[in-house]
Amino acid sequence: MAGGPRVGLWSATQRSLVCPRAFGAKVGYGEGAALSADSGWPVFQRPTGGGVVPQGPMVANLALAFDAPRGFMIEDGYRLLVMVIKAALGPHGNALGVSDTPDSFCDGAWNLTAGGRKLVGTAQRWRPTNDGRARVLAHAMILIRDGIAPATQAVSTFHNAIGLAPVRADAHTSLEQAFSLRSLPIDAMHRASVEALADLQTFKDINSGRKICLTKPSTSILRSQYQTQTEQAFMA
Repeated sequence: MAGGPRVGLWSATQRSLVCPRAFGAKVGYGEGAALSADSGWPVFQRPTGGGVVPQGPMVANLALAFDAPRGFMIEDGYRLLVMVIKAALGPHGNALGVSDTPDSFCDGAWNLTAGGRKLVGTAQRWRPTNDGRARVLAHAMILIRDGIAPATQAVSTFHNAIGLAPVRADAHTSLEQAFSLRSLPIDAMHRASVEALADLQTFKDINSGRKICLTKPSTSILRSQYQTQTEQAFMA
């Protein structure tokens, strides 16, 4: 659905590690990937940058795909994710911070944290469109339940094979640990996502107050499905 906003929510049914495709050139990658697979954590590659992340039933993924308004910056994309997740979590959203979290996997400045621990990781991919703007895929991975310790151990073991530093389980938390939520509030997350994408028609930068106008989408936002979606589908 080219040019239209889309929302995706999914969780993998089996555990795995996902790393940038460039990691395949690292010394030790083949041995590390084989060892990880033998331990129940097969390694898959993605075309974007960043670091190694775990996937599985303990992780929920949110993807927002949209055509960026003119003047929309990468920081605006991260703010959009932050606003959606905070809104979806209701009162718990007020307890979330935004910062890097040293010793966490795929650390970044736009992590959402609870009690100083990483709860959500964020990322974006931008592609140019024919009209000179960009198609944006904004992604968040949300730690939802127990399973952090084996996941971080799997990341650390793979890191060791390819010459990277280990990560610490106690640098992370989950919705279950932080807020006693055993699952993602899917309906609230979808509703917040739809409202946020609709608001891109009159997007306001939180810091500067500048107003950006976006032509109303000609296609409707799809109802999210709690299942695997491909990056190609969102970016098409």
